[in-house]
Amino acid sequence: MLPNMKSTKDQILSLLKLNGSMTILELANELEITEMAVRRHIQTLERDKLILSDVKKQTLGRPSKVYQLAEQGEDLFPKKYKEFSIELLQGLIEAGQEQLVQDILIKNREKHFEQYHLDPKNKTFVEKLNSLKKIQELEGYMPKVENQEGTIHFKELNCPLVEIAKEYPQICHAEREFIENYLGAELKSLSSMVDGHSCCHYTVHEK
Repeated sequence: MLPNMKSTKDQILSLLKLNGSMTILELANELEITEMAVRRHIQTLERDKLILSDVKKQTLGRPSKVYQLAEQGEDLFPKKYKEFSIELLQGLIEAGQEQLVQDILIKNREKHFEQYHLDPKNKTFVEKLNSLKKIQELEGYMPKVENQEGTIHFKELNCPLVEIAKEYPQICHAEREFIENYLGAELKSLSSMVDGHSCCHYTVHEK
């Protein structure tokens, strides 16, 4: 049995991470608990979309059902993305390439719009606003658009890059510049998650 794990579910996730895929019997033997107990945890983990199942063909006998980590399950394990990103940005800025960082960040956002076929050409302001909302939803920003007494309010209730942006506000500047360029509008910032607010909140004024 694996030491220092908080729960049986944690142990199952760690075993799947270590071994790639395992059957209920293999998990039960490793954890020294019954198959029925493993099955209950497996059902919960599948429901929470942390693991997924597949059928493995055997040389002899019937195919067996195996379980492996789903993408959301993989995300539970520590990654070095944040540290690597911060070190990369720091190296570029220290080398005097701050404008290059800004250009890269904006170009990256433009590629996302190309990927999702959200070309702003020949679109009305409302259509571009809807396209922006769509891409931000796909990228995990949880956007919300409101019209309050004729003023457009654009909110992002989540920011996937907030921890990195706290170190390098250039990310926020590039994001804002990109939105302004895409919409052909001027943004006024009312709140920012980097500053500890619950969301990034802009008013949008069409040029």
